[in-house]
Amino acid sequence: MAAQPRASRRQESAEQTRQLILDAALDLFIAQGYATTTVNDIAARARVAVATVYTSVGGKPTLLRALIEAGVNDPETAQSVAAIAVATDPGEVVRLIGAGTRYGHQSRPHTIQLIRAAPSMTASAAAAARDGAAAYRQALRVGAVRLDELSALRPGLTVAQATQVLWFYFGLHSWPQLVDEGGWSYDEAERWLVDRASEALLRP
Repeated sequence: MAAQPRASRRQESAEQTRQLILDAALDLFIAQGYATTTVNDIAARARVAVATVYTSVGGKPTLLRALIEAGVNDPETAQSVAAIAVATDPGEVVRLIGAGTRYGHQSRPHTIQLIRAAPSMTASAAAAARDGAAAYRQALRVGAVRLDELSALRPGLTVAQATQVLWFYFGLHSWPQLVDEGGWSYDEAERWLVDRASEALLRP
């Protein structure tokens, strides 16, 4: 077997180091808060030099943005949004939204926590969190647009209003409130949210 090219090995090592740093930053941001975590803390947790944190990823705001963008740009989430955009049954649109948002909250709960923590962050960090929330809302808007294209929205309900309804039921706060605070299972929460959103959005 041919030896792996030196440049490829270096790139692989750099990517592994970057991921170690991101994992360390995520652990610390969640455990002790964004504001109190230092780059020195992150370097120590990742077992790298402080300078390596800056050269591999960047300072704290850049680290936070990278973590949020990794969640927002998850390939499975993108596939879910694509499926919503072409679904032909209104009920299926809402079910896909329920399944897709469940996946995001269940597989990346810490990313959701970081986005929700925006009010307690510095200005630059809060901007990254707000951008993550805006991307989330934009993904939900795809569902509202699709329901409008299918003439499935309740009479008088605009795309903007439908997007807000979807945000109410499937946004940043509903899943944590039901599952983390209420003790519901994800299956129970998904069924309830899909049923209530369908009642609020779809023509009788």
